[in-house]
Amino acid sequence: MRRLLTLALLAALGGCAGGGRACGPAGAAVENASSLAIEQLFLTSGTDWGPDLLGQAPALVPAGRMPLTFDGPGPWRMRAVWVTGRAIELGGINGCHARRIVIRDGMATTD
Repeated sequence: MRRLLTLALLAALGGCAGGGRACGPAGAAVENASSLAIEQLFLTSGTDWGPDLLGQAPALVPAGRMPLTFDGPGPWRMRAVWVTGRAIELGGINGCHARRIVIRDGMATTD
């Protein structure tokens, strides 16, 4: 049993390795480069969106920026919902490499 737990832990840690270097938690930023405020923001590496990252905070206004932390390589998915109710999603985000996610009118990108 102990050996199985050790192997599971090593496998989980190995999933965060990239080129011999550990990955996560890694800091990034979300930038609102759209013309509307974003009222909800979600990030997941699973199937459930989980809690709104903005929570009770005010909306992320145009030209606004907020910090974000990836707890591992992912892949991650992000969903942003504007004050109009329209939403956009970005998938395949690599938490080891993404340092900035930019949300624009009609598209979202990472770099």
